[in-house]
Amino acid sequence: MKKALLIFVAIFTVWTVASAQTESKVKEIDQNKFMELFDTQTMTARAPIVIDFNATWCGPCRKLAPILEELATEYEGRVNFYSIDVDKNRELASMLQIQSIPYVLFFAPGAEEPEEMIGLVSKEEVRVYIEKILPTK
Repeated sequence: MKKALLIFVAIFTVWTVASAQTESKVKEIDQNKFMELFDTQTMTARAPIVIDFNATWCGPCRKLAPILEELATEYEGRVNFYSIDVDKNRELASMLQIQSIPYVLFFAPGAEEPEEMIGLVSKEEVRVYIEKILPTK
């Protein structure tokens, strides 16, 4: 009995540590949460925001996800990263006229229009977009 309990505790500890390490910095949201990110009067972002529109079946989307995750860790506290599954949020995807994924929008606070990126690109290319939306010092 003690051996079984020790094995359970060991497995639980490993699972807990692994779960904590794999918590995503890119938060999945839906179209309702999407609207909450913006000032309703001006429809401008309140903070620097990166929103990745994707789908689970999309190969390039799956390749871009870890890049965004790494950058979300790097820019933590300065840029908010979100993910929206277009299959679960068809109305929003249609409203934004998203025709190709991955489709990433980069919102700078107070900017009239977001920067947009379509398709799979390198980490450095994504970083260029992110640097554009950061407030100047």
